Amino acid sequence: MEKVRDVFISHASEDKDTIVRELVQALEKLKLKVWYDEFSLTVGDSLSKSIDEGLLKSNFGLLIISKKFLEKKWTDYEYRSLLSKEEKGKKLILPIWHDISQQEVKNFSLYLSDKIALDTSNLTINKIALKITEIVRPDIYQSLKAYFLFKDLIKKATQKEVKLSEIKKQEKPQSKLTKNLEVRARNIFYGIGQVLDITIEETIYNYELDIRPDREIQIWEVINLCYLEYIHTHKIADVKQKRNISSLLIGLSLGQLYKDTDLSEVQIAELINIYKKYYYKY
Repeated sequence: MEKVRDVFISHASEDKDTIVRELVQALEKLKLKVWYDEFSLTVGDSLSKSIDEGLLKSNFGLLIISKKFLEKKWTDYEYRSLLSKEEKGKKLILPIWHDISQQEVKNFSLYLSDKIALDTSNLTINKIALKITEIVRPDIYQSLKAYFLFKDLIKKATQKEVKLSEIKKQEKPQSKLTKNLEVRARNIFYGIGQVLDITIEETIYNYELDIRPDREIQIWEVINLCYLEYIHTHKIADVKQKRNISSLLIGLSLGQLYKDTDLSEVQIAELINIYKKYYYKY
């Protein structure tokens, strides 16, 4: 395991069919990185070592507490390992009650019974997945809220023609970049951003005007990679040529091919092929 996961799922194997697999699928559809034994373990792995790594490299621990969960030695080990990570009031353990009463949980652990839990008796799997996302990845949750708000606005919208001069530019930020997104934005700025007439503050501000800055940053990462690879391969130092390359790549990202540059047909074809190689859907 090399990547940090958003959430580690501790569960009894008997609960895989009734809740675990469906919940994992719902979380992964929401773009969460999940440590789940069926996906994270391969033949020959040490079970105890892999679980320890999963616990250490996951930001949150999701306990699916059922009658079978309380009977298992492994789940008890995972629970106590997660408990040791909860220090200074930091919330790491997220309990889900599955076909179990509060008294049964209380008999197992007073600490767990006192924690606010999600309960499968009154919440659907999708609603549980959303509530987990709100805690584990608030950036994704906010993007989802904005997306559904936008869809609702579209349903209520009416069509009419307006003059270009009447269109108001978005000026108020719609989001706040996470540390992860800010680092990625700065990487882009110190690449292709060096030939664009914009400051780092303006760059971040422009991303935050977008409801889905993560999607916008992903597109720019592809553009930046293509730009850096091309100028590195051909050892291009001329600023005007760099700007021509950046303009063509930005056009490709918009589905347009700008040919009013000093680039040759051969150069344009090579840049198109590089862009095709690295482009991927959000």
